[in-house]
Formats: sequence, structure tokens, C-alpha cells
Amino acid sequence: MPDLALLKYARARDDSTFGLRVSAALMVEALYRVEAKPAMSVEAKAMMNWVLDNPLQPIELMNAFAATHQPISDAVTITDGAVSTAGVHDSDITYIVGAKWDAVATKRFTAA
Repeated sequence: MPDLALLKYARARDDSTFGLRVSAALMVEALYRVEAKPAMSVEAKAMMNWVLDNPLQPIELMNAFAATHQPISDAVTITDGAVSTAGVHDSDITYIVGAKWDAVATKRFTAA
């Protein structure tokens, strides 16, 4: 069986349902941060505010982190050219969104 890891990464990012799930996880994480008020960098707070002001809008870097997260990519299937992300667990998506929040915020929301 050929190694399809790179194809899975690319095709998962193209899957609109997967993208919506990552965006929903971003919203859940942002809402958590509003209520829990954890210590945050300026960039992390800017990302939280942006996510809340732009619900369900994708942040492509987060989609990339999610698609390449091993438990997620292992659950992506490609059959006869069709991608399915149905086997991806929401818990894996929410985990990677929380784990990569600061990295994405620093890259995406740092003033140039």
C-alpha cells in the first residue's frame, strides 16, 4: 500500500466539513478563553477576539496543524479518490486547536 500521508494532509484541508469542524473548535477555544480568562499574550488575545468577531472563518495555519496532527491524519481515508474525514474525532481537533493556539496566534496576529 502506498504512503498517502501527504495526500491525506492536502485532501483533509480541502474537505469543507473538516474545515468547518476546525473553525468550530477555534470558536469553542475562544469562548473557553473568554470565560476562563487564562493569562494570554497580546497575540493570543487578538486571535481570540478575531475568532469571536469572525465566527467559523478559517485560519489556514490552524487547518494545516490540524490536518497534519497524527491522530487526525490517521483517521482520514481516501477511497477511489474521495476523501473522508468522518473518522476524525472532535476531541483530536479540539486538542490540536488548544495546543497550537499560541503558535498560530504568534504567526498570524503579530504586528509586522
